[in-house]
Amino acid sequence: MIPRVKPEGRLFRKPVSTPDQVRGRLFRDHRTIVAVQAHHPPRYVSTLVWLGTRIADLGLWVGAGALLAIVALNAVNIVLRYFFRSPFSWAEEAMLYLMILGVYVGAVSVAWQQAHIRIDAVLDFAPPERRKVLEVISTAVMVAVLIPVVFASFRVVNLLFDFDQRSDALHLPMWIAQSVVPISLLLIVLMSLLRVFVQLVGTNANDKKA
Repeated sequence: MIPRVKPEGRLFRKPVSTPDQVRGRLFRDHRTIVAVQAHHPPRYVSTLVWLGTRIADLGLWVGAGALLAIVALNAVNIVLRYFFRSPFSWAEEAMLYLMILGVYVGAVSVAWQQAHIRIDAVLDFAPPERRKVLEVISTAVMVAVLIPVVFASFRVVNLLFDFDQRSDALHLPMWIAQSVVPISLLLIVLMSLLRVFVQLVGTNANDKKA
């Protein structure tokens, strides 16, 4: 009986395609990379998502920093009050302004993530086509409510700046403390509109791809 000899592996290796051969097969096929990428969202959408995410992250960091400052200031003030009988007279006012800052800048991040409390039972049971319409309508209602508040808040800040009104303990210009409200509300409006726009563009691109 003749023994079977195992052939060398190199004789049965799969031929390696050159880049030109791969490119030729790619463009002979009707499903090219160019055709697939044409259905992807435009590049500016990725830029908008990056910008919105960075602003939302900044809001979270500022809110977390304000919360940590409140905890630290409160702890120091407790020690000064009960051990040294000389607490900071401006601590309560500073913690109040820091709390307002943390809440409003945190709301900017919440608006981008759409993590705010809302009644979304109708939205969850709606078909995908109507869901997009309902998202646009709810965002439009929110913008219609907040825009007058933003303008009224900016007028109040302008009056405080003209009168040079200051706080009692910190002697902080009140227009600085109060300007957190209109700026944050304006950012909430912009972030909500940006989020809906990105979702609509991404959904349309996915529909075309499908």
